[in-house]
Amino acid sequence: MSGMDRSDRRSVEAAARACVFRFGRTRLALSRLFEGMLKPFLGLLGRQEENLGAEPKRILVVEYWHLGDLVLLTPFLRNLRRQYPKAHIAYLAHPKVAPLLEGQGLVDDFIPVVAPWAPHMSRWKKYVSRHHVEFFRCIWQLRARQFDWGFTARADIRDSFVLWAGGVKRRIGYGFAYGGSLLTDVVPPDLERPHFSDRWLHLLEVVGKPVPDRHPELHVKAEDRQWAREFLLARGIQETDLLIAVHPEARNPLRQWGAENFFEVVRGVVSRFEVKVLWFRDPGAQEVTEFSAPWLVPVALPLRQFLAVLSECRLLLCNDTGPMHLATAVGVPVVAVFGPTMPAWFGPRDERSRIVLHEGVWCRPCADRCLFEQPYCLRSISVKRVLSVAQAAVAKMVFGSSEEFEGDHPVDQGIQGSISWRKER
Repeated sequence: MSGMDRSDRRSVEAAARACVFRFGRTRLALSRLFEGMLKPFLGLLGRQEENLGAEPKRILVVEYWHLGDLVLLTPFLRNLRRQYPKAHIAYLAHPKVAPLLEGQGLVDDFIPVVAPWAPHMSRWKKYVSRHHVEFFRCIWQLRARQFDWGFTARADIRDSFVLWAGGVKRRIGYGFAYGGSLLTDVVPPDLERPHFSDRWLHLLEVVGKPVPDRHPELHVKAEDRQWAREFLLARGIQETDLLIAVHPEARNPLRQWGAENFFEVVRGVVSRFEVKVLWFRDPGAQEVTEFSAPWLVPVALPLRQFLAVLSECRLLLCNDTGPMHLATAVGVPVVAVFGPTMPAWFGPRDERSRIVLHEGVWCRPCADRCLFEQPYCLRSISVKRVLSVAQAAVAKMVFGSSEEFEGDHPVDQGIQGSISWRKER
């Protein structure tokens, strides 16, 4: 950390553990222990190169988690491509995100891997996962690719280990949760911009590259958009219809506000506005027989087709999930119900989007491990409150004003800060 003495660095990193991403004592202790065990071997696997400042020819980006994480990574990938147009950019990612990368022009190479701790399972079961063998085989194969630079933004010693053991020459990331000795460039965290997308972009800023564009964005191919319009037309939905969508599911049950609640909300919206409603279900989910209505169209689609149909909607009602970020990436505002996570860290990057959450929950964030028998941060959010926000969002589109619906129930606006919005398509 150039420009900082050791005491300043420790203070900033301690603050980051509390303000940017809170780590439990057990996890920090294990990370520190793991780093101490690795220190005698640092000179064996990590490539020691003198000219670390040379322009990179091969770049590795490590982010092997979920769909929403990929969306928040897209501004970094787009700016990285702009700054290093001739470099070969490889992305180490979960296999399920591959369909979103096709035709985006963000990376040259997709390296699929399932990290043992990435699938959602019990805290200790993940460390005896069957994915360990293939994960370490992938790390060893990285060495043969001889990457010049590597980036990771999670401040996770396991990601730093991937860069080090994979033989990446210049390893750029955060060390406030330990693992800094595995990196060549330990980046000071920016406490003023805690959003996960900004944490990625800050890595570019510290290597001297400007960041002119901070918007998550995914392009929908023309043929996919045409398919989506034909798909909707076959279900009686015209291009002139005001189409809103609902995605009531979430990977983690602690983030599920409840399908019944979402149904009551859209029923209230339909009672006031002439809209069509898509009810998105994950492929293989149960039929939505208990929520049948003439204005409700249940849809279950693979990821690429889901994104195309979602891009034709005017609004998405959802939980704090990957589809929330996918919607904003294709220009669709959301009304998102937040429970155990921090909107300031993972909220939608869209000034038109709106967030509903119960303020003052002392245990937020809980890393999706609720201390109680149920997530009261979600259960305490009423249908009436979400309905008010949803009606205000629709009224804004229809009338250009939402004052009638904002009067009784304050609307929680989305994360704005320095965000600007691109022109309507």
